[in-house]
Amino acid sequence: MMFEDYFPKVIKESLEELSKIPTYGERTSSRFLYNLLKLPAEEREKLLKSLLSLHESVKVCSECGLVSDTDPCRICSDPKRSKKFICVVEESQDAYSIERLERYAGVYHVLGGRIAPMEGISPQDLNIDKLLERIEKNSVKEVIIATNPNLEGEATANYLIRLLRKRHSKLKISRISHGLQFGSLIELADDLSLEKSIEKRTIFP
Repeated sequence: MMFEDYFPKVIKESLEELSKIPTYGERTSSRFLYNLLKLPAEEREKLLKSLLSLHESVKVCSECGLVSDTDPCRICSDPKRSKKFICVVEESQDAYSIERLERYAGVYHVLGGRIAPMEGISPQDLNIDKLLERIEKNSVKEVIIATNPNLEGEATANYLIRLLRKRHSKLKISRISHGLQFGSLIELADDLSLEKSIEKRTIFP
């Protein structure tokens, strides 16, 4: 008999579905699945129910693109948050990492990725048009670019800086810098480093 004849079909199908998650290759999917199966049945069922609830309840804010359970999200709908300041991030988890600091009182804009030519991701694939629309609509004073400090993040930041400077010559544009090492990810940064990167951001003339 061949290997396929012995391998459980239900596990094979689950691994194939898990592998569709971005950055989840065969090894990561396999590790997740087998660790899930190690959980007691009651805990495993509770986890699966929470994922189903997530699937049924999750929304994407039509204003900023943030993953939330409301539309608009709680940040965009909070009258205490200033829409004059927009912090541009790659993904929702980056915004929530910054939000955890409780030091930023503006709003966010989620690009939904970063420019990565090798992966076929161009500026047209990102949520940039909506950003331009929000800048015009709300007479934004400052755009804080908080893409990750790596090659793709820098390429995305440089593209946005050139685009925004061309369209809005008087707009204040800044980029987080100090505190985060090149190649690191915002969602994995410690609070102190992330706080410094926001407070000591570079202002572009």
